[in-house]
Amino acid sequence: MATEVGSSMIARRIETALVVDDCSVVRMVNTKLLSILGLKVSSAKDGVEAVAMYETGEGNFDLIVMDLEMPRMNGIEATTELRAMGVDCMIIGATACDDVSRRQRFMEAGLDRLFNKPLTIANLQSCLN
Repeated sequence: MATEVGSSMIARRIETALVVDDCSVVRMVNTKLLSILGLKVSSAKDGVEAVAMYETGEGNFDLIVMDLEMPRMNGIEATTELRAMGVDCMIIGATACDDVSRRQRFMEAGLDRLFNKPLTIANLQSCLN
């Protein structure tokens, strides 16, 4: 599978994913969707947990699905921190927020794609193909 990073195409097989969302139901649904697509999925309840997974060496995912609005560390902060740490996997954002400037800041933090909640199989599949 190919992942678009900037203007270059880099071949990368996507086999593992991290779902980052403070809502346990959303984590469960997104985990199920990604599992249906054949990915091995882990989860974190907020940005603090996601960043900590990478700091401790537990994090090595091909794809991160990041919520925007979370307590302790939101998606903008977590994505910025992960990119600053050198994390180069695909990060897709998911949000119900309709504030254009907030969505733009989320993209600028280092997202590869941004989708409205709820995510669908079609949304996720478009990132894997």
